[in-house]
Amino acid sequence: MAQPFLDEESRGRSSPRKTELWDEIDESYLVEWWKANFFIRKPILFGTWDGVFTSCMLNIFGLVVFLRAGWVVGNAGLGLTCLIIVFTLFVGLCTVLASNGLLARCGTETKGGIYGIVTHVFGGKAGATIGIMYTLGQTICIALYVTGFAEAIVLKFDPNPANHWLLRGIGITTVILLTVVALFGVKYLIRLQLALLAILLLAVLDFIIGCSIAHDSAGMTGFNSTTFHNNIKSGYAEGQSFFTVLGVFFPTATGLMGGVNMMNDLKNPVDNISTGSLAALAISGCLYYVFAIFLACTVEKELLLSNYMIAPEISWVTWFFLCGLYIASLSSILGSLYGAPRVFQSIALDNIIPIISIFGKGRGANNEPVIATVTVSLLSCCFVLVGHLNILAPITAMPFLLTYAAINYAYFSLAMSEEHTMKPESILDQYKSENTPILGDTHGQNGTEYSTLLDVSTGMGVGGGEGGIRRTSSTSYPADQIYWHQSLQSKWLAFLGFLLSVLMMFLISWIFAFVAFGLAFLIYFYTRHTSPGTKPGASNFVFSRWAYHMLRSFLGNVPLDEKFIIATETPEMAYQTTQLTDENADYLEREKVHQSVVSEQIET
Repeated sequence: MAQPFLDEESRGRSSPRKTELWDEIDESYLVEWWKANFFIRKPILFGTWDGVFTSCMLNIFGLVVFLRAGWVVGNAGLGLTCLIIVFTLFVGLCTVLASNGLLARCGTETKGGIYGIVTHVFGGKAGATIGIMYTLGQTICIALYVTGFAEAIVLKFDPNPANHWLLRGIGITTVILLTVVALFGVKYLIRLQLALLAILLLAVLDFIIGCSIAHDSAGMTGFNSTTFHNNIKSGYAEGQSFFTVLGVFFPTATGLMGGVNMMNDLKNPVDNISTGSLAALAISGCLYYVFAIFLACTVEKELLLSNYMIAPEISWVTWFFLCGLYIASLSSILGSLYGAPRVFQSIALDNIIPIISIFGKGRGANNEPVIATVTVSLLSCCFVLVGHLNILAPITAMPFLLTYAAINYAYFSLAMSEEHTMKPESILDQYKSENTPILGDTHGQNGTEYSTLLDVSTGMGVGGGEGGIRRTSSTSYPADQIYWHQSLQSKWLAFLGFLLSVLMMFLISWIFAFVAFGLAFLIYFYTRHTSPGTKPGASNFVFSRWAYHMLRSFLGNVPLDEKFIIATETPEMAYQTTQLTDENADYLEREKVHQSVVSEQIET
């Protein structure tokens, strides 16, 4: 007896039936709830505001502002504090614009964030070097934020703590717990950041309201003209200077590359990163000035220098501001735990440095770098043992400034290479438009076909590209895509950002700067030894040659431009074949392939 036809409802959801080969059946009900909720089964893509903006904002506007804004104003004064903020924001702006330009030129298929775009420009060896230095910077940054988080907890209950190991213990415990949170996957990390950002902004509002009301505590004067005038001038504590204060404040800019690091998890990487990063930088810069100006107007200098917790104490609801401070710390740690392992994983997957290939293994649809995340966490625990935020801050600044210098120089180098590549093409096009026979052109003014050198050299592997003479730049913007941030980008702005980044490294601490450059050179020479065959980058710009030409031009001895030989008429050529090997009776029947072709001009 035939079975009656039962539709899907009458059959029940327990036995789904596929009617066509391409039908998709929802089988999520077959998966245990804990797997469906705590493990990612499909790749997740984010946008400008839920991905890039939140990640950058929570890292840029973070713990250093909450705990050290008053200390910076007390040492440098409001005037120089504004200058410190300008330096920080300018370097950040140059780097963001350069990275956006590189992404637009390199293509969104580039993997590995910062490592990927530097590799595209300079090759695998330089890319791996900068990638590892950036990962090291993110690792130290985790220790910096963890130390600040622990410091905020300890100072709340004991303004003069005698046991500094308590601070280190809290820091290491925090790293371990947040590593577990980060390993659950990017989906919940990003969702958590949206809520954290909302609380952080409410804490800023709490601070502004608190500065506007009167306080009974000594040193908190409210808005007072005398206090403001006293805080305009600098008054450095013992052992401090403008550049040491700059070194403590600069780590606020270490989260600028958060969007670049998550480029492979974005819907439209170029637009998402450019809009989100610049918006986060602009809003954070405004909030920097709000904190600096409000503290300078309402708190006396002595209290600013001695009390790291002045911002929470002057806020309207102290416990709520502390929640924002703790959230700023934790979100910055999570951001670094997200970015650094992924860069490290990309380097390991390319096998440029064989000894780290094990760190390329990932888990889940998003290929989350579990081994790399655990390694970064363990290294950050080692830096937590330093135990003081003011010492860790300038150390943190070195790898980031080196990375920012590399990104700015990469954009400058690629732009200069692009101009150099297009120069021969424009000259040849000018002559072709006049219908003049040139090297590689087989027709003259009257349409007569010529035999040229390229006819001979093409078969011998001489000449590149179509016709053997043209070179088309692969680094220019796609013709059908115009990005709004193109008008903001300039190779000279990137070059200025490069110079300023290197200069700031040595001004903050020349010892740490030499250590950073020394470590980078060691990594680079090691990669040259282990991976000598790594493909080169897209840039063919040579800085020393360009600087030499610029110097000669400045001194009045203008160097000759590159000359291109344009043949007004193609000479007639005669060809002669010469045997290179000796005759041998055993090989008389074989084809004679070992020959050379000699071109000689016929005397006319």
